[in-house]
Amino acid sequence: MGILKPLLTALFLLVPLQAAAYDILVLQSLREKGYDEAVKGARRECRASMRTIVLSDYAEADLTRIVREEHPRMVIAVGDRALEVADNLRGLPVLYMMALNPKPRQNVTGISMLLDPARYLGVFNSLGARRVGVVFDPKRSGAYLKRAQSAARRSGIDLVEREVRSPKETPAMLESLRGRVDALWMIPDLTAVSPASTEAYFLFSQGEAVPVVTFADVYLSMGGAVALGIDRFDIGRQLGEMAQRVLDGTPVEELSPQYPRRAVSKSNEGVLRRLKAMAVSGAQ
Repeated sequence: MGILKPLLTALFLLVPLQAAAYDILVLQSLREKGYDEAVKGARRECRASMRTIVLSDYAEADLTRIVREEHPRMVIAVGDRALEVADNLRGLPVLYMMALNPKPRQNVTGISMLLDPARYLGVFNSLGARRVGVVFDPKRSGAYLKRAQSAARRSGIDLVEREVRSPKETPAMLESLRGRVDALWMIPDLTAVSPASTEAYFLFSQGEAVPVVTFADVYLSMGGAVALGIDRFDIGRQLGEMAQRVLDGTPVEELSPQYPRRAVSKSNEGVLRRLKAMAVSGAQ
């Protein structure tokens, strides 16, 4: 009996470790509602077992140890910080979501946080805008704007670009667009759109009687005309489907990064009516 008791204790301790085995390590940049929604979507579509770690609760050395000891088959990175950390966990396929500007990496793919530019161009067409001003930081959004320009040419829309390297340059670049555009496109670029420069977009809109098409409905109450945003839960579902394919044997290299498949459109009808009235009055 003296020998049996230690053996039973050891067995009891081993069982939880085996039960805790999982397929996917989910690294979440921080505790945030949108990130939580995306993770719920991934769990909805992927049958695999998952463990979620919020980076603010762990040191990076702890994550390396966890991967070494627990042997997950894949990492899902939620947010830019999580993707940066996951890039250091060599040897594992990484799928990302809710990351704003992911760089091409080997063994990494995922769902962009940016909608296909063609979705926005469809909004501009519906507004009758042929000349669209956009302010952006080439380091953050250069690749996205390159794709947008290609799509704009096919749509008959002229994208009038202004480049900035710091947030304080945005108001001056907007001023340079006066009389040159029929609409403004506010993209999720942390240099071009910052707390210090946001008001400048809507002052320009009022002064020039042109609509601002933005990426988040929070800006509608500030004077935005149309917001074309993402569905975080559906992005998670989309990534969950991708993760299941990888676990079923599809190499990550065969899965190209994707745009979110679902867009959520909202408009400020009061702003649209006012801008239309201003345009008619100006024409007279």
